[in-house]
Amino acid sequence: MAVHERAGRPLDHNKDKDIFAAAHELLFSKGPAGFSVEAVARLAKVSKVTIYSRYANREALIDAVIRQQANRMVESLSIEPANCVSIHGALTDFGVSLLTFLLSQEYQNFMRALSSNPDLSGDVMKNIYRSGPQCTLNKLASWMDNAQQRGLLKLTEPERSAELLLGMLMGLNIVRLMYGEPCQRAMQSIEHHVNWVVNAFLTMYEVG
Repeated sequence: MAVHERAGRPLDHNKDKDIFAAAHELLFSKGPAGFSVEAVARLAKVSKVTIYSRYANREALIDAVIRQQANRMVESLSIEPANCVSIHGALTDFGVSLLTFLLSQEYQNFMRALSSNPDLSGDVMKNIYRSGPQCTLNKLASWMDNAQQRGLLKLTEPERSAELLLGMLMGLNIVRLMYGEPCQRAMQSIEHHVNWVVNAFLTMYEVG
């Protein structure tokens, strides 16, 4: 979190939570075009000064929200893999977390908000990509590289393998969403799909 140090009374962490919850709700419902420090302050019932004491500007707050969401999805990859069972479990937990978010109404609203605002600056879009999808890819690739060094996966290009797994998990659902088509995977079938994908992926890369 991009918190700024300041002298005097310590920051109220309850306000931190309120600000973050409000920022998350606004960003994923309205998109960057409908996101402002003023709107976050109103929803969180705090002053703009309170927000600026924690975040340098609107872009820093957006970045913090996107990074937090990305970190939530890779929590299962924070533990170093110890054996083949832990490899399967970590990738399954990651896949379920990823698809639960990507198939949520919250994420669909966010994507629609992005696509309906062609005037968004390129810098805003690039920062969202780097803090979200690219950050997720990097952490998955780093985890796979660690597993490879421990002799648990046989792969030579962790980043390409990580991108392959992401593509297998998501399929065409993101593309369908961009075209206004409904996702063809119900929330109830996520775990079954993820297990199938992880098993197929490990058939190629797991050390036998």
